[in-house]
Amino acid sequence: MKPKRFLSFFIVFLLILISTSACGRKKEETASICPFAEVFWEDTIDDVLHAEGTAYSTYDSVYGGTCYTFPKEYEGYNGTIKYMFDGENQLMCVAWAYGCESEKELLELYDTINTSVNGIYGESSYGANHPGNYGNVWYLESGDIVLTTMITSENKALQYAYLHPLVSKDTTIK
Repeated sequence: MKPKRFLSFFIVFLLILISTSACGRKKEETASICPFAEVFWEDTIDDVLHAEGTAYSTYDSVYGGTCYTFPKEYEGYNGTIKYMFDGENQLMCVAWAYGCESEKELLELYDTINTSVNGIYGESSYGANHPGNYGNVWYLESGDIVLTTMITSENKALQYAYLHPLVSKDTTIK
């Protein structure tokens, strides 16, 4: 076989090998939606139940379907994870929420998460830093990330949410 012809076959073989190995990747080898759950937008309710177990409660989702909630530890804090589905059972939002008695504790957790997300995606395109309400939104093509807090004399809570691209705003996408 001539060197040029051999090189052509070799390049084609390498391209086929690379494309088939990339297409055959399993979910475990790709990044999940968010850092606090191993889920993907195409996952079903059964997938979520398999991943999180049977200790859950439900309520109506703001997207017209059902929201499933589970106890979930994240960053050393015991909170709640929420999986919100629409009316067609498409996963639209995954959020982790945490409530506590201490404003200082909540703000430390907020700073930890905010610093992490800023490190990955850059500075937020929106920030609400008012007494009792801190938050940021990262507008991304892969779906918005929303980090919010609510601090009152009675309640101190944080929610860290990842929104499906179909329900995300399309402002200043990075």
